[in-house]
Amino acid sequence: MTKNHLLLLIERLEEILTKSPRLAGRSLIMVDEAFELLEKIRIALPAEIQEAEKIIRMKEEIIQQAREEADKLITRSTTEAKRVLSEHHLTKLAEEECKALKAEAYSYARQVEKELSLYVQDILEKLEENLIQALKVVHRAKDEYVVHTGEDEAPENAYD
Repeated sequence: MTKNHLLLLIERLEEILTKSPRLAGRSLIMVDEAFELLEKIRIALPAEIQEAEKIIRMKEEIIQQAREEADKLITRSTTEAKRVLSEHHLTKLAEEECKALKAEAYSYARQVEKELSLYVQDILEKLEENLIQALKVVHRAKDEYVVHTGEDEAPENAYD
């Protein structure tokens, strides 16, 4: 299920609650329809959570790949530095090149990690907004669906 599907379900539940006929200050809603929508929402929420977890796993994999690439760059630069060191007149050049490659590798890894963190944060914020909207609808539904006790109940013979 997509985020849009979840939002459509929430909007449909809100529509049922707001457009239901009122009688004596109370809303008359089709309970079966409302419960059916709530069940669909319950089913859709885990999908949204799984999507967020998938994105987090993807972020971790990309960060790991970036670190592996950085390690490869470091290994390659170290190997290159050793080769250059064997040539006496290029020692300085090798040290500078090694440092530059290391800095580039770490900079690249940090940049990728930062961008992925921002992306995951954005996705999680959107998920949080969707969940908050879903909870608001559920709370409104609960508030509309007050259980009556005591004097508010109809007499037993009122429907006879």
